[in-house]
Amino acid sequence: MTICLQHYSKFTTTEEIDTAATLHASRHAKALTTSDSKVLDVIRHHAVDNGVAQLNYKTFQDETGKSNATVRRGIRKLVKLGIIKKVHFIQPVVMGLGANIYILLPFDES
Repeated sequence: MTICLQHYSKFTTTEEIDTAATLHASRHAKALTTSDSKVLDVIRHHAVDNGVAQLNYKTFQDETGKSNATVRRGIRKLVKLGIIKKVHFIQPVVMGLGANIYILLPFDES
């Protein structure tokens, strides 16, 4: 079964996604470690079509080269800073945990 991620999206174009991610990274440059930035880059890379990515921790680990604990810490920080929203996903067929959904949030200029 495939889930439609587009209904989670906050963006209509790839340019909006790139702009939001760049502005978030610039605003929080001092707060983000290199590992946090790599986690954001993975989300951004996988969310290129609609601003939403459905990823498991193994994918993050493989693509960042960081440990599970570092990836989880990075995700928590990105959520706390208002850069992303994390949605826990339950697989409808087996009612078990699936790969989480990560929503890149629009940049708030205030």
